[in-house]
Amino acid sequence: MHMPEQYLKTLIQSMEEKKAVLKAILDGTDKQRSALEAEEPDWEEFDRMLDEKGKLIEDLVKLDDGFNAVFDRIKDDLVSNKEKYRNEIATLQEQIRYVTEQSNAIQAAESRNSSLVKIKLGESRKKIKQTKVSVQAASRYYTAMNRINLVDPQLMDKKK
Repeated sequence: MHMPEQYLKTLIQSMEEKKAVLKAILDGTDKQRSALEAEEPDWEEFDRMLDEKGKLIEDLVKLDDGFNAVFDRIKDDLVSNKEKYRNEIATLQEQIRYVTEQSNAIQAAESRNSSLVKIKLGESRKKIKQTKVSVQAASRYYTAMNRINLVDPQLMDKKK
């Protein structure tokens, strides 16, 4: 097999791997949304998926770097022999379109999750504030009630 064909196969394989990683990232983003949409958000699951997606993004960066390094080696040969590599180029173009669509879907899902996080954090802050106010009110009430029960002996009627 001629060298450019081997490189083209490597590029196509790299794109297949990238598609799988992007699907895993999108699945993780969907799991995060589910964790957030619960009545009481599952922040541990959300964080776990965030860590998992971080590792997947590292994999994605490595795949991109490898793809770019191989593509740079054969770019000139591909340009000068477009007809010879027409099928492989078409396959790569189709994969790139798919990857772009997946990337856009991930960005949209991440944007929705970001909005949902802001909403849920706002709700949590309200609950915390309400709890704090309730605790303060209860504390003031009990303090006031304790004062009522502690009648100053000077005020007691001594005639009884």
